[in-house]
Amino acid sequence: MKIRLAFLFLPLVLAACDRPPADESSAGRTTDAGGATAPAIAPETVAWQDVVSGDGRWRVAWRPVGGPLPVSEPCALELRITDAEGRPLDDRVEVVFDAEMPHHGHGMNVDPRVTRGPDGWSVEGILLHMPGRWEASVDVALDGEIERTQWTLDIER
Repeated sequence: MKIRLAFLFLPLVLAACDRPPADESSAGRTTDAGGATAPAIAPETVAWQDVVSGDGRWRVAWRPVGGPLPVSEPCALELRITDAEGRPLDDRVEVVFDAEMPHHGHGMNVDPRVTRGPDGWSVEGILLHMPGRWEASVDVALDGEIERTQWTLDIER
């Protein structure tokens, strides 16, 4: 009887062994899909990614704010947009950000906010609600013409 009870509690004991002690703080750490923890990535260590628009008129540099883009948590991007020669854009441009999952036939359930600041644009309120491949896009509109810049985001749980 005692041996049978021990086997009933064995899964609970093993599960508890896989967790950090209660006094170990997880602040400033991230967890990967396998449950392993690692130090959180400082925003300044996330590399800028450069993408050229479909017809080559615009260059968009982007990076996530605060580390890798999470699943089902609001997040943000920084954007730096120039013309093909690297010149800053004038105040007449409109910038729209969107993301969709083409294999699933849907996009985000929210409309992120794009605002312009002194160092570029900020995209806030992004919510990538599923893991998998997302296609992100930035549309730049100027003088009645819209040109899209697009790239792939692989979002992991």
